[in-house]
Amino acid sequence: MIVVLMGVCGCGKTSVGQALAEKDRYPWLRKLHTVICSWISEGRSGVLACSALKKSYRQVLATGQVPQDLSHISNVSQHIPQHLGSAKPDDILFIYLKGSKEVIGSRLESRTGHFMPPGLLDSQFLTLEEPDDSENSASVDIAQPLMAVVMDIYQTIVESS
Repeated sequence: MIVVLMGVCGCGKTSVGQALAEKDRYPWLRKLHTVICSWISEGRSGVLACSALKKSYRQVLATGQVPQDLSHISNVSQHIPQHLGSAKPDDILFIYLKGSKEVIGSRLESRTGHFMPPGLLDSQFLTLEEPDDSENSASVDIAQPLMAVVMDIYQTIVESS
């Protein structure tokens, strides 16, 4: 199983960095999908950190397919190397690290040396499309201590297996 940690900035996931903001998201998401497929084909488990704020982004991570209405975007190839196979719906579990603006804002204010300025938090929440029942996902409250968050995720993984 591949676990994708997702959520707004400051929720506890590792940021993919400024490079993502400078490139088109769909080619980047398709590259991540290729990594996921390679892990699956090798029988490996893994944890991937990616904002995946929109449902369409999570669909590209899971299927490698760019939504039809966005297929005109340049340098978005629909080709996935055949030797990698594909991910089944249950191969990828999206863990939504959920927190309030206040909790996350406080974390951002106390950060040093991170590229994401606290002023962008509002736009992150405006962009966020929380996972719904159609996605293989679970929400975890990040207001808890770190190890409680980890144990909630671990329990979800065990129950999903």
